[in-house]
Amino acid sequence: MNLAQMIERNVCRIPNWPAVLSESMKYTWQEFNQLVNKMGNALRVQGVNKGDRVAVCLPNSPDYLVTYFAIVKLGAIAVPFNVMFKSAEMTYITNNSEAKVLVALAGETMNSIIGMRDRIPSIEKIIIVGEHELYNVLSFPQILEEESDELELVDCSPDDIVTILYTSGTTGHPKGAMLTHNNFYKMAELNSCYVNLVTDQDVSFTGTPFCHIFFVTTVLSPMYKGAAVVTTPRFYPEKALELISKFKVTHFAAVPTMYIYMLQTYLENPQKYDFKAWRNAQSAGAAMPADYITKIEETFGVNFCENYGATETSSTATYGRLGHGKVGSIGLPSDTWEVIIADQNNRLVPQGEVGEIVLKGPGLFKGYWKMPEATEEAFVDGWFHTGDLARADEDGYLYIVDRKKDMLICGGYNIYPREVEEVLYTHPAVFEVAVVGVPDSVKGEIPKAFITLRQGSQTDETEIIAFCKERMAAYKAPRVVEFISDLPKNLSGKILKRTLANR
Repeated sequence: MNLAQMIERNVCRIPNWPAVLSESMKYTWQEFNQLVNKMGNALRVQGVNKGDRVAVCLPNSPDYLVTYFAIVKLGAIAVPFNVMFKSAEMTYITNNSEAKVLVALAGETMNSIIGMRDRIPSIEKIIIVGEHELYNVLSFPQILEEESDELELVDCSPDDIVTILYTSGTTGHPKGAMLTHNNFYKMAELNSCYVNLVTDQDVSFTGTPFCHIFFVTTVLSPMYKGAAVVTTPRFYPEKALELISKFKVTHFAAVPTMYIYMLQTYLENPQKYDFKAWRNAQSAGAAMPADYITKIEETFGVNFCENYGATETSSTATYGRLGHGKVGSIGLPSDTWEVIIADQNNRLVPQGEVGEIVLKGPGLFKGYWKMPEATEEAFVDGWFHTGDLARADEDGYLYIVDRKKDMLICGGYNIYPREVEEVLYTHPAVFEVAVVGVPDSVKGEIPKAFITLRQGSQTDETEIIAFCKERMAAYKAPRVVEFISDLPKNLSGKILKRTLANR
């Protein structure tokens, strides 16, 4: 098998239908496949063969997708990373994966790479997308012009690695999750056929970077069915709303922070946008505050679906069924996954009690690249331990309580920051919030809330603490509140609680 067979299937069936769209170009399935083949042939000329690693440092764009599927067609392994990474991150990932070729964007990112070239000895060739005046590199458009638009798929085993995705990690170096052709193909099928209900006449768009595991849901899922994919280099709330209107997007996916900013932007000028085609809004990557789910559905007139998964699960393991979800729940397990709420010995906890999400299924990764000990630690009797704490209700719906590492113990009481955050999000002045544990000489840890306020709103620490105490047990309420202009986030929009805790 080969993951890229989904592209060739669409070429045979709907060759002239739109495949990849951007503000500056539009490719049909046939045109897109021809570009993929040209890039595949160009990579082969540069010595890329089955099993070789190719690093990809590009923004969301048609060029990214052309490069990615060219790598896949050759049976090589794509190693994507974010264009906003710094030199140290790029150097580590490139060296750890022993990438042979690097495809990168011209400009600031490329200048960083050129500056560290002597520290990435495995890289034999660098291919640059965009205008540049550099020597000893290859030009993306030029190498495509010189190659044939015909390329035969390399047959791969279902268990062959298709991508190594590096987890962000809060301590130490990131770990490279090895994900297979079968992982991605099965999860693309699950997301398109069951989670998102995609058809070949739909249009999908995302605010998240393609180097994130959300790629399976936002790109592979629509492509599995033959739907078109809209690309834009970087997320801006106003631009996202404009593109949803312009391309008549039917399916949009983002992390919670992106939706929060889009809601604020939309309400400033709602007449500017047309969302008649938009049906499904999907969120993953972090817990969506329950208060915002209703706002998304009512403001945008869409169905909302929250997914749960991880890099190591190739995206979705549980999801809310469209039209049948419960606010605040990550839904039910997919019928292809086994998901349990367990104690530290893999034993089921009673219904309603908190335990760790432990699972196995078709998207489960092969292990961490060159990290056998970390791989062994991640599994217990074949089950992957996610590190996420959750509970199940009487209907089997799952609710994330918090990350295991984020739970704090205050005077002997367990406090889950997400529970406090959910309450704070209902305060009319609160725009974004993160609760973390900070050291205390008496209680060991106390909860501290970092808050950004809505534009034009005012409140103070005393009011916030009193607001929480009126709505939850007093010991859970934050003892300290700090108002800041912006919460620190990673490149995918997830709030960096570790950074806040270290302040």
